[in-house]
Amino acid sequence: MPKVRFRDAVKTLIRSRSLAFTRDIVRQKRSDRLRQIEWHGRKVYYRPGTTDPLIIQQVLLKRGTKAEYYLPPRFQPDVIVDIGSNIGASILYFHEHFPRARIVGFEPHPATFAVLEKNVVNLPEVTVLNCGLGASTEQLLLPDESINFGAFSTKGRRRGQTESFPTVECQVRRLDDVLLELGIQKIDLIKIDCEGAEAEVLASLSPRILEDCQWIVGELHDPSAFQLLARLAPNFDLDLKKRMFSPLFRFHACNAARTKDLRRGLDVDALQR
Repeated sequence: MPKVRFRDAVKTLIRSRSLAFTRDIVRQKRSDRLRQIEWHGRKVYYRPGTTDPLIIQQVLLKRGTKAEYYLPPRFQPDVIVDIGSNIGASILYFHEHFPRARIVGFEPHPATFAVLEKNVVNLPEVTVLNCGLGASTEQLLLPDESINFGAFSTKGRRRGQTESFPTVECQVRRLDDVLLELGIQKIDLIKIDCEGAEAEVLASLSPRILEDCQWIVGELHDPSAFQLLARLAPNFDLDLKKRMFSPLFRFHACNAARTKDLRRGLDVDALQR
C-alpha cells in the first residue's frame, strides 16, 4: 500500500476528526478486528492494515468537487447500479447525495461483502448482492486477497503480482439477469470499478438500458476498455484521465441526449480532480 504523506495525514485527521482512524491510515497495521469511524452520524466499518481506510478517505472524506464521485449538480438519478461496491463507501456517498434513489450494489469477495453489509444495513432503497458480474453465470475459484481488496478481480488477475495465493470461491452473474429479477428496467447512473471486467460486464447489459443510462463513472484497467469506450462513443460524451505507461484510467460518460441539461453549472475539470 502507498505510504501516507504527513500533509495527507493532517488532512485526514481534520476531516475525520478521529485520531484512531488517522493512526490506522498512517501505520497500516493489520488487525483481525473491525474498526469503525463515524461519518454523518453513521458507523462505517473497515479492516485496519488493508486498503479499506484509504477507500474511506478517498470516497467519503473528500468534499465538494474533490470527492471521488463528484457528479453534475443538476443530476438526480432514480436508479443507481454500483458495480464493484467494495466495503460500501461509494454506496454511502450516493445515498447521502441521492437519498430517494434506488441503489443496487455488487461485491463478489465474501469477506469484503460481509463488511459491506454492515456498512449499508437498514439504508432504505439499498440492495447489495454477493456476486460479481460477467458474460455468464458461473462459480469461480479465484486468487484471494488479504490487503488490497480493491484489486480483487473476477478475471483472476492480480495487479502487479505473480506469486501464488490462497483461493476463494465467488459467484458471477449476468447483469441483465439480475435486473430482470429485481424488476429494474432502467438505470440512471452506473458506477463501475471491477478490475478489468468492465467491458465484459457492460457487454452483457441490454443495449436499450445502456444507451438510456444518463451517466457512467468508473475506472478501466486494460486494453479491453477501449472496446467499451468505442461502444459508448456514439451515445455518450466522454471524459478520460489516463497517464502514459499506466493501464489504469478513470472515465465519465454523459448521455449525449442529456449533455445540454447536465453541463449547466458543472465544473468539468472537477470530474477528474
